[in-house]
Amino acid sequence: MGPFTETKWVVCHGPGVVHFVDLNPGSIMETGQPYCEGFATKKDAIARATTLGYVIPAEDELTT
Repeated sequence: MGPFTETKWVVCHGPGVVHFVDLNPGSIMETGQPYCEGFATKKDAIARATTLGYVIPAEDELTT
């Protein structure tokens, strides 16, 4: 995926795995997960990720 021209938040997932990442402009991403979804807002990405079972790390909870 990418390179991106604006910041994107991405949720990649597969059987038993959910990854959440934010990508800055110019970033390129590769993953082995079968599904990746891009979001324009962090709030929407986190909502989707947590629906899929993602657990927000304690150190990140204050920035969501």
